[in-house]
Amino acid sequence: MNKIKWTMRQAILALVIGCTVFAVIALTFAFEVTSREQIRRESLLNNDETLQRMETELNSYIHGLTGKMQTIYTETDMTYAMRHPSVDRRNLLEYYWKAWNLSEKRFTSDDQLLAMYIYDNEDHLISSWRKQPYNYPHDLYNSAIYINISHLRRYLRSNDNSVMLSGYHNEAADQDVIRFGLKLHTYDDRKEKFGYLICDFSSQNISEIMNKYISSRDVYAWLQPMGDAAIAQVGNKTKEESRIFSELTRSVAVAEGEIPEYGDEYGSFYLNHRSSGKYNLHILMLTPQSLMLETQNTLVRMLIVIALIMLLVTLLLGVLISRFIYRPVENLSNTIIRIKNGDTEIRAKTDGWCEELRVMGDEFNEMLDRIQKMVEEEYEAKVLMERTQYKALQAQINPHFLYNTLDTMSGIAVSQECTLVSGLCQSLSAIFRYSLDISETQSTLQQEMAHVRNYLYVMDVRNGNSVKYTYQIDSDTLQDNIPRITLQPIVENALQHGLRRTRRKDKELIIRARHESGELVITIEDNGVGMNADAMNEQLEKADMGRIEMGRSIGVLNVNARIKSVYGREYGIHFESEEGKGTRAVILLPVLKEEVEDEREVQSAIG
Repeated sequence: MNKIKWTMRQAILALVIGCTVFAVIALTFAFEVTSREQIRRESLLNNDETLQRMETELNSYIHGLTGKMQTIYTETDMTYAMRHPSVDRRNLLEYYWKAWNLSEKRFTSDDQLLAMYIYDNEDHLISSWRKQPYNYPHDLYNSAIYINISHLRRYLRSNDNSVMLSGYHNEAADQDVIRFGLKLHTYDDRKEKFGYLICDFSSQNISEIMNKYISSRDVYAWLQPMGDAAIAQVGNKTKEESRIFSELTRSVAVAEGEIPEYGDEYGSFYLNHRSSGKYNLHILMLTPQSLMLETQNTLVRMLIVIALIMLLVTLLLGVLISRFIYRPVENLSNTIIRIKNGDTEIRAKTDGWCEELRVMGDEFNEMLDRIQKMVEEEYEAKVLMERTQYKALQAQINPHFLYNTLDTMSGIAVSQECTLVSGLCQSLSAIFRYSLDISETQSTLQQEMAHVRNYLYVMDVRNGNSVKYTYQIDSDTLQDNIPRITLQPIVENALQHGLRRTRRKDKELIIRARHESGELVITIEDNGVGMNADAMNEQLEKADMGRIEMGRSIGVLNVNARIKSVYGREYGIHFESEEGKGTRAVILLPVLKEEVEDEREVQSAIG
């Protein structure tokens, strides 16, 4: 007998199919064992959630009716007469129609109010109203039909001032009735009772609320106050449910204090119950276990279908993946995923038996090495470009003049007693010294203001002293760090394009500096001809580095670009202008203090 030989593909395929069949059989068996208890727990939990939602809506409905009943307190004349019956009891006869008035004014047809009774503290009827006078008694205490007066008497004898809920079946009207009782009392510390209000409603509204939460007519639910009979019922009752219903309603009717403890199962039914936290109401629900078993059978059928689909899919996948290259491909795939997730130091193994996969692994590793090298080079180039950008911006705005010659000219002017020429040379020399000092890219506001004053002195000598300068610099801003040559280009822009073009006599330039919300705010304002601020702000927002590097802007755009490059896009320059009235440039910078070793230096600088 020849020994059967298996190929690797056949062996892998047989193993996959065998494992799948075993897993499906084991899963089906485990499901049969555990699903019943799991479905039971989930069913009870879902029913508890259903009862909770039902209780919330019932409480809201009862609260609405109770609020309408409490409007009886607005009838102040009647309530006063009820509180003082000894003054003249005949006055209470005046309120004979009060119940009819309240039913018309406070309640709607949707409330399904059937009857209303108002009694004083001695059970004397003051007023009553009945929708069907021939089916409901004129006086609850003088009636030949059963109206569950015993529960009302127990409530009146108790110290409970909350709303009473009770119920009964009106044989004459063939209708289930829910009774609301409200004790009328004073709202002082004694809470002295002086009467009570009784309202009988149809149970239809409450039954409709309960029906909303019942998923099947085979589920039976009812509402029952403690110490009383059930007042609302929904669902269909079987003979067994009727027996359980009788037992449970009897236990709630005779209970005192708290509702008895019940088990989760009664015969072939699950029992859920919930007590209202606001009213003396208990909701009980019986769910046939057959509904849950039907769900279990449906799940089993679905599981069998899924098992058949799994077998077919497994067979297909087994044919597709049972090839010799499966394991090397899986290793390569795992390596790629790890590299994608951040582990860029690992490399694919190329010691497999497949030559094609070995070549693929080598090429993949070489590609990773090249990519990593390119990333490092790109990062270094980016850092170098940022440094070069800033230095290029700084170099554009630093004029290269020989200030030593100006010092010599100043000395000659002094010797010739030409003070104007001497002062002009000194100011120009200070401007050039400040501009040529490229060892530091940062300066202080105090140094920037000194540079601006020198520039304005030169402009006054050149153009005549026709502009008034106002400085409003807070002392705590003087040592704040700002980029060098920040203020002078903006001041120059205000003089050349704002004040120079106006013919007004009261030309003025105002420079302010203050701290606001943890930031340094500098404003340069003129009362010149104004400008198109929107167009300028649009260019400032772009901060076009290419245009600036090409030398097309060495003024305001340059300053703005340097600020954004150093501190971030949220800082920079913003213009506000109105044509014919002037322009305001607002410079926003972070607050960065320069360290000063000698405190007296700071004080003298502020002075």
